[in-house]
Amino acid sequence: MIVSQVWGVRRARSYKWVVDFGGVDCAIEEASLNTVTRIFVVLQLVLALALSVLVVVFVSKQTNYRNEIVSTQRSAIAAYAALAKEKLMNSNLSNELATAQESASSAQRHLNSQVVSLQGKLADAQTQIAELQASNSAKSTNVSLLTNTVHSLNTQVADQTAQINKLRPEQLTLINQNAQLSRRVTELTNERNVARQTIQVLQESVAKLNHHLSVAMEAAKSPSNTMASSAAVLKGVPTPVTVNGAITKVAEYNGKMYVSCNLGSKDGVNQGTRLTVYRGQKYIADVLVQKSDATHSVGIVTLQAPGETVAKADMVMSGPGM
Repeated sequence: MIVSQVWGVRRARSYKWVVDFGGVDCAIEEASLNTVTRIFVVLQLVLALALSVLVVVFVSKQTNYRNEIVSTQRSAIAAYAALAKEKLMNSNLSNELATAQESASSAQRHLNSQVVSLQGKLADAQTQIAELQASNSAKSTNVSLLTNTVHSLNTQVADQTAQINKLRPEQLTLINQNAQLSRRVTELTNERNVARQTIQVLQESVAKLNHHLSVAMEAAKSPSNTMASSAAVLKGVPTPVTVNGAITKVAEYNGKMYVSCNLGSKDGVNQGTRLTVYRGQKYIADVLVQKSDATHSVGIVTLQAPGETVAKADMVMSGPGM
């Protein structure tokens, strides 16, 4: 039995149950109902009431359900659109991924070719390095030989230098002796020339002034005295210790030769000092110092070897016995 609407249940004044189903009254004798039937009737009433409540609730919420369904459909449509857009984006990404993979593959092939090329160059470089190492080894051997040769030459130079140092005093002695001999020869030559001039003057004086014999004899004696005094003045004195230097400048003034050298008062060279000029082991001239400072001096050439001329860079020397 299905009941669509229950309007009420009432109990009659008599001992009867009256049930109103949709305006139809059904009277049930109380005496004829048993306990099970009563329970069943009550359950039907309860179920009818519950169903009525559910129908009322369903009817009241039907509009909300429809709105929710429309909203759900719209959400589904939007989701389908988003899914389609996502599929399109995935398709584009797939195309881009394929393009990127192709580019990566091309780049990989290019890199592989470059790696092969670099490996070839590396092999060539290693070959060149091996060749250079072999060449360097040979050069190192040559350097060792050259170093040994240099050491040997240095030893020889040291020995020769020691020998030269041993021979240097003898050389200085020979130079001094040569200078003294050359100076003596020059002095004798000058004396001979002066004597010749004196004799010539005397002869002319005797021929022309025979009656002034006494005056001519006096005149003949005067040049010799003047020569002796001039020789004493121009001779000069050597330094107390042996010193060596070089001519730095040569100049001629009023028929006299002036020279300057790099020896000064700190070397014991002062005014009146005699310096001997030589070139190699050859005597050149004597110089009488006229003026000096701490490191330089200027003098005049007093004696000069025949055929020789003092020049810049000639060596000068002075010392005991010179």
